[in-house]
Parts: sequence; structure tokens; C-alpha cells
Amino acid sequence: MTDRDRAPDRTTSAEAVETLVWLLDTGVDHRRYRIVNRLRSVRDSDEFASLPEDLRERVQQIVAESEH
Repeated sequence: MTDRDRAPDRTTSAEAVETLVWLLDTGVDHRRYRIVNRLRSVRDSDEFASLPEDLRERVQQIVAESEH
């Protein structure tokens, strides 16, 4: 299943986002592309505003770093 196959209204909990951030911080390189895409999807969703501020900032930082 790809990110495109997922329902657009699927929500992601703060705990799930924290886990994705943790995976990236621990150096799981072979899954990096997929994780960053999921974080980008969360960032672009309506649910992003409901995440804690520090987590939103970290997600924005990760996505920005991947775009360089």
C-alpha cells in the first residue's frame, strides 16, 4: 500500500508522528524516503494543527531538510 492508496481522511496521532520522528533521528536510512513522505502528508493535512507545537516544528524541520 502506498501513501496514495490511503484514505485522505485518515488521521495520525501525535504518538505516531513522534515515532516517525524518532525513527528518522535514530538513522533508519532505508525507510527515510517513506517516513518523510508520511510526515509531509501529515504536515499538509488538517490534523497538523492539532499536534503539539514542538512536534510540528520538528516535522517542518525534517521535511525542509529533505527538500534540500
